[in-house]
Amino acid sequence: MKPNQKFLNEASRNVEPVYAQGFFFVSRDYISYYLVFDYYDPLEYYKAVVSDEQLLNAEVSKLWANMQQFLDEEVVKVNNVKVSPRVAMIDIGFRRGKKNPYIVFLIRFRAPIKSGRNIYENVYASEVVEYDYAAYWVFPLGSKILRVDFGGGEEEWDIVKSNILAIYGRRGMKTGGYELIEFEVAEPPQ
Repeated sequence: MKPNQKFLNEASRNVEPVYAQGFFFVSRDYISYYLVFDYYDPLEYYKAVVSDEQLLNAEVSKLWANMQQFLDEEVVKVNNVKVSPRVAMIDIGFRRGKKNPYIVFLIRFRAPIKSGRNIYENVYASEVVEYDYAAYWVFPLGSKILRVDFGGGEEEWDIVKSNILAIYGRRGMKTGGYELIEFEVAEPPQ
């Protein structure tokens, strides 16, 4: 039996974000990343959605359009060249049960990364974070992170290895609306 629209509207309003993770992978030509959002879904909205192909297709289309709009509002540059992050895939799944859905976004874009010094910049609307999150940037082997700047935001970060950056945000903190990561990429082996 297909759920009615009144239930879907109410159940959708009750879905709460609880945690997010980002996994960013930098290569010589591309930056690809996965954003994983975990939710608490007390009325099992996403259980209803994934059990009906028409609802699932509509939800994925809505999520895709919303995330792409969010990405289009950011100004992302690599080495002072504007780049265009694009949603490439969305997946919806569950952890420990139907009240704990997650949504995965795969996002990628071409990036003019060169041997030597590079700068990634992202300008976006500053906001108060609704949930804890962690983001991990992995740069090519032999790379070195030179500088990190979050524009006065309250994010915490740590260079774990010379080429891995971990970033942490906490619920209630304010983001700076700006990210800069300066990094050096080694010459490729001959």
